[in-house]
Amino acid sequence: MTALTPQPFPADGYRKLSAKETMQRAQAMNSTMATDTQPKCSGQVHVGMFFDGTGNNKTADYDDLPPEKRKHSNIVKLFHAYPDAPDRGYIANYIPGVGTAFPEIGEKSTSAMGSAAAAGGAARIIWGLLQVVNAPYRYVTTAPLIPDKQAGDISNMQAWTADAENRKVLHHWQDQLKAALAGKKPHVEQINLSVFGFSRGAAEARVFCNWLMSVCKQENGGWTFAGIPLCITFLGIFDTVASVGAANLWGGNSVTGHQQWADNSLQIHPAIERCVHFVAGHEVRATFPLDSTRIKQQYPANTKEVVYPGSHSDLGGGYAPTALGLIPAPDDNLSIIPGMTMYHEAMKSGVPLIAWQKLPKNFKDDLTPTQATIAAFNTYAQDAKISSAAVEHMLEQHMALYLSYRFKYRNALPERMFYKRANKADRGYLQTTQNTIHFRLGELAVGDPNSPDFDPAIAAAQAKARAIAMAKATGIAFDEQDLKTQQLYKIAAAINIKKLTPAIEQLCEDYIHDSMAGFIGMATVWDRGIMNEEAFNSMGIMKFRHVFFGND
Repeated sequence: MTALTPQPFPADGYRKLSAKETMQRAQAMNSTMATDTQPKCSGQVHVGMFFDGTGNNKTADYDDLPPEKRKHSNIVKLFHAYPDAPDRGYIANYIPGVGTAFPEIGEKSTSAMGSAAAAGGAARIIWGLLQVVNAPYRYVTTAPLIPDKQAGDISNMQAWTADAENRKVLHHWQDQLKAALAGKKPHVEQINLSVFGFSRGAAEARVFCNWLMSVCKQENGGWTFAGIPLCITFLGIFDTVASVGAANLWGGNSVTGHQQWADNSLQIHPAIERCVHFVAGHEVRATFPLDSTRIKQQYPANTKEVVYPGSHSDLGGGYAPTALGLIPAPDDNLSIIPGMTMYHEAMKSGVPLIAWQKLPKNFKDDLTPTQATIAAFNTYAQDAKISSAAVEHMLEQHMALYLSYRFKYRNALPERMFYKRANKADRGYLQTTQNTIHFRLGELAVGDPNSPDFDPAIAAAQAKARAIAMAKATGIAFDEQDLKTQQLYKIAAAINIKKLTPAIEQLCEDYIHDSMAGFIGMATVWDRGIMNEEAFNSMGIMKFRHVFFGND
């Protein structure tokens, strides 16, 4: 099975359900939705879980900012589209990204360790699991069974314990829930979960589902939680990155970033009815390796993976207007297209999101891309001609086009519009990544990368042939496993300015953020060296993204 390429985005800005998809939604909702709104003696509970990405926070990115400066993620936008009416059985839970404030679990400010090593991820997952305990009780009584303070204390305490102990605690609370609901009306017929996540929040969402299913009981052809039938109807995730503990800074598999809560817990659980994973085609940071939903060479039957153009936050959202000289206003953001498409995928799967016609205008605007963005996205896809294939090969094709663009204008960076629009600090970060391109091509030691006639592919072929000949002459085996050299040859061979078209250049110029440059700007004083990855791994932007599969 292969990863997929996205469909062209509709020119009117709204991806409508087809007749077949409308029927699919009706079938998915048939067993979960009440036929009327009159009070009943029983009903179903619909729970939405929204795990935001590293550094993303609804309060800081949306609530506390004027509209023209907002930078909230697609997770916040989808959270806004989910109804929150516990008395009617609709409960939405938002979990801020690691590295940001989450007062409910005692994190009252930003955290460098949260950003760098995903500290606080386990507590967020456990807090989410406790809200599953709370949801049926809130539906019946309008109050939580586990108050916020107690839930926060449990989350922090259990974050450092073994999986078996966590399961024991969750079984205890299931018993408490069952006893608390005994004899009360309305009777809870079923719990229906929809789970969303971005970045490390996507990793949290995957672990959340696995940990939840590990404490459910399989019976009568389904699963129960506290004796109540439970169903995870949809898992919608954007560009999963774990990087828990030591990050994969040097590439390869020597350090995976799958420590602690991400250890052997990222595969998509077969009980999930449908999983959709959107992947960023232009993300390349070593500390942001992709955790694909593929297991070895196969995708689970309940999963599809789609590769979009753009860097990590061009997919999941989070870039502020004018960052790195791009998107002058929030509604110009490329991330709106995958955000709106995920809304569509969730609706198709029976997630009880607010109908498009009933969404408040400001929330609808958040999911409506501009005509210019739609045109740029569609014409890029048409010209790039990247077909469905293995996800790692699709990532290489997207990144090769971006690096070809940066190489084409290697001696004219100050003349590019994004550079002119960028502030002084961002210009410095962009120059750093441009210098990495120059330096790495110079390491081929074939010709002058600044020369108008320099061809990286030819230079790479000559450099590799020379290295093989030298190894043969000296009797030393040519080491093709040296990651730094291997990546240099591979990247240089992929650079081809003849593949560039005006449409491809426009998306690179106006919409795709250089996440490597932006990462340097996010650094604090103590971790600035780490954020400039080239200083550590000598590769920087000049490499392809590493991809992990299953529980690698």
